[in-house]
Amino acid sequence: MNKINLEHPFTPPELSVLNQEITALLNSEALDEKSFHSLSVKRDRCINNYLSTLEQAQKAQFCEAEIKVNDALVDCAQRLFNQSLKQLSGLIRGRKAVKKYY
Repeated sequence: MNKINLEHPFTPPELSVLNQEITALLNSEALDEKSFHSLSVKRDRCINNYLSTLEQAQKAQFCEAEIKVNDALVDCAQRLFNQSLKQLSGLIRGRKAVKKYY
């Protein structure tokens, strides 16, 4: 998997820990989709909780930086989805071929 940087200058420590877990998961040889989903949900909650503690000006800065990071994460998830879909299509074609010759 391509390297993905989930950090920016406004990343709070709690979010940084989750980002490290997500990065480690994405860099692992066998991706656990369930863990990826769970960490993504935790990350979303952490961001929403953190936003509630910020002043308006700080929120704007954090959100601008976080949107770029979030776009990269969404792009990564989409690539993983496309890879899974490609694998599934191959399995279905293989299954049809086996049935044809049986």
